[in-house]
Amino acid sequence: NPVITIGPISIRQINLFVIVLSLVLMGLLQTFISRTRLGRAMRSTAADREAAQLMGVDINTTIALTFFIGSALAGAAGVMFALVFGQIYHFMGFLAGLKGFTAAVIGGIGSIPGAMLGGLLVGLAESYATGYLPQGSTFQNLYVFALLIVIIIIRPQGLLGKADVSKV
Repeated sequence: NPVITIGPISIRQINLFVIVLSLVLMGLLQTFISRTRLGRAMRSTAADREAAQLMGVDINTTIALTFFIGSALAGAAGVMFALVFGQIYHFMGFLAGLKGFTAAVIGGIGSIPGAMLGGLLVGLAESYATGYLPQGSTFQNLYVFALLIVIIIIRPQGLLGKADVSKV
């Protein structure tokens, strides 16, 4: 694979492509959610399903389209996984999905930038554990989930999540 070298940093072209594509997809998703009519319908349905329906949102179509978009993004993630690692198998999404959910909880459920920050922290925790901690490659998942527990104890809504205020 061709390698790009900039000073002391070397990166394979395919890895750079995956990073750029991931950033573009996250930006498009954030823009879609925050600036389109369907994005508004998705946010309102997530916040209060009954109120959204009373305001004229077709919640069944909104939910179906949300799952379609999520499935398309999962498919793109699978293709990028195959490009980087050169293989695919039927259980490849299980651990990735588990760590993706962990990243979303760390960053704050409902926050796309938070999920991105959580993913970055999960990746850094795995890399740090593998390189520097005793038995890191064996226990890298343990360190990731320990990070999750620490974040949940310190800030239950996640790093960029909003605290849930309920008035009684």
